[in-house]
Amino acid sequence: MPISVLIAHDFVLSTALEAAWMDELPLDRRIQISRWPSVRSRHRSLIASRLLREGLRQFGHRGTVLASLRYTPRGRPTLDLPVDFSISHCEGRVVCAVSTDGSIGVDVEAIGTLTGDDFPRYLNDGERAWAGRDPRRFCAVWTRKEAVAKAAGADSLDKLRDIDTRPAGEDAAFAGQLWQTSALDMGSAHVAHLAFRNRCATRVSSAWLELDLCIDRA
Repeated sequence: MPISVLIAHDFVLSTALEAAWMDELPLDRRIQISRWPSVRSRHRSLIASRLLREGLRQFGHRGTVLASLRYTPRGRPTLDLPVDFSISHCEGRVVCAVSTDGSIGVDVEAIGTLTGDDFPRYLNDGERAWAGRDPRRFCAVWTRKEAVAKAAGADSLDKLRDIDTRPAGEDAAFAGQLWQTSALDMGSAHVAHLAFRNRCATRVSSAWLELDLCIDRA
């Protein structure tokens, strides 16, 4: 299981649970979460942290595993552990991917009314032609781009334009490298993609967690 993907619906935390989960996190993560402007966004970030803790537990990392969590100069979260991880959340969904097989990126989006025509700056001609006026197709392109950007450590939204998702296939090209992208089943109202370098890393475990998030396990 070189890659584990954990998924949850977002839900409202009680004041006590929010405080308890926040207290478990290192200072850098608490500061990052506190910057979210809305309560729901803060709750999603806390849920993502719980998913990360569970993902690390699956790979044998237990105890205060988040103690070393910090942010790189480019703003990418990292741990002093032999794993890589990526988190993403939007209205309705929270996702965390943990990998022992190199860099990983994940992105999830709720399908709305936006299409490729609304973002000509970030989509190339082929991507816009494929997405057309279809919001789901636009989200498919966008989440693939975001997932690759996260996996590659891109430091700017402007870099999305340079990521070619090659809509006809599963590969995406960025900075002279190919990235494998894989769709994740999020239901009819959401789209999500995973990005990783190793084409052989096909053992992707995906699981939904809900009430299990509230269980403290060693």
